[in-house]
Amino acid sequence: MSRLIQQLGWSSTQNMSLICFPFAGGYSASFRPLQTCLQDRYHFLVAEPPGHGTNLMPLVDDMETLVELYLTALRPALVKPFVLFGHSMGGLVIYRLAQKLERQGIFPQALIISAVQPPHIHRNVVTHLDDSAFLDHVIGIGGIPPELVQYKELLDYFVPAFRADFKALETFKHTDHSLIHSPVHIFNGSEDEKCMADAPGWRQWFYSEPTFHVFQGGHMFLLSQTDAVAASIQSIIETQPVRDEHLYAGSV
Repeated sequence: MSRLIQQLGWSSTQNMSLICFPFAGGYSASFRPLQTCLQDRYHFLVAEPPGHGTNLMPLVDDMETLVELYLTALRPALVKPFVLFGHSMGGLVIYRLAQKLERQGIFPQALIISAVQPPHIHRNVVTHLDDSAFLDHVIGIGGIPPELVQYKELLDYFVPAFRADFKALETFKHTDHSLIHSPVHIFNGSEDEKCMADAPGWRQWFYSEPTFHVFQGGHMFLLSQTDAVAASIQSIIETQPVRDEHLYAGSV
């Protein structure tokens, strides 16, 4: 695996890859609870963003640059059918990845876009704020798990990564309007007001009607409702017919 894409668990012999992209400030370890719930059912690959976790690459604060880096790193790993899952910022990442992959004739079995507003929605500019006000904003929108909020010194360490990720979201320009053909599932938390209100806006960016799923909790329901999220992902994968093998990279 590359610095950008890592494997969790020992499921490399499984015939389906689940490839996960984290929320702003997150990294590969953010998906360990989900991987534990899925019990090595899939070849579990996770993104380690530049400057996050164990990845010592410089931070990237531009969405298109980040997506291109992931695209290059992913290409050798797409040797079997795969599902893309992205939470919050990761949801926007997989939307752009899917557009680019489909243009190359590589189609995911499904996209699971979690806890993020549609790409045409303007994001508030907050990275100009000082560290204290910026962290208050991130905490206020539920972008940091509640169990971490009390550890101020730890949060200070993560500020540069949060700033880079939020800058990538703030400056993202939705100029590619190509529709996605792959089946799409939209996950949201019932108390995540903005994402819930804007969720129907996702419909216009896919050829087929997406399937909407709602979980109890706020923006970080991925961490508070991990069992339920894992069960939904498993159901999606097991009920989704495997597409023809020529539709993924290993057979191109």
